[in-house]
Amino acid sequence: MFWGQFLFALCIALILTLLFVPTAGWRRGRYREGDAAAAILFFFLILFLASWAGGIWLAPLGPLAWGVPWLSFLLVALVVALILAAVPPYRGGRRRAVPATSPPAAEEAGEAIAAGLGIFFWTLLVTLAIAIFLAYV
Repeated sequence: MFWGQFLFALCIALILTLLFVPTAGWRRGRYREGDAAAAILFFFLILFLASWAGGIWLAPLGPLAWGVPWLSFLLVALVVALILAAVPPYRGGRRRAVPATSPPAAEEAGEAIAAGLGIFFWTLLVTLAIAIFLAYV
């Protein structure tokens, strides 16, 4: 059961990532050069762990395939993918023309936002991993 659920969550996350990446605008310059790969990886990780945790904890939906109710995994992944696709990318690395006399508060605010988003991302991943772990214990 573990491997079937793992593989269904992995395949669904992979397919939805491949479907959503072209629509995310990473080719049109929304991201800096190295940030597009990181954004795709983060999208996939969140989608994979959320679909796995949601598919395990929700009531089984749909027909069984190899003993796994795959529809619950798909619905959770689809909802999470739509939410993530609706969020615009953080453009913290973009420098605006700031007068030389202005205080460095704008740079500090950008760093604080980036740190907050990083903390939120890792907290989300750890929480999803704990939810998966608790489902099997």
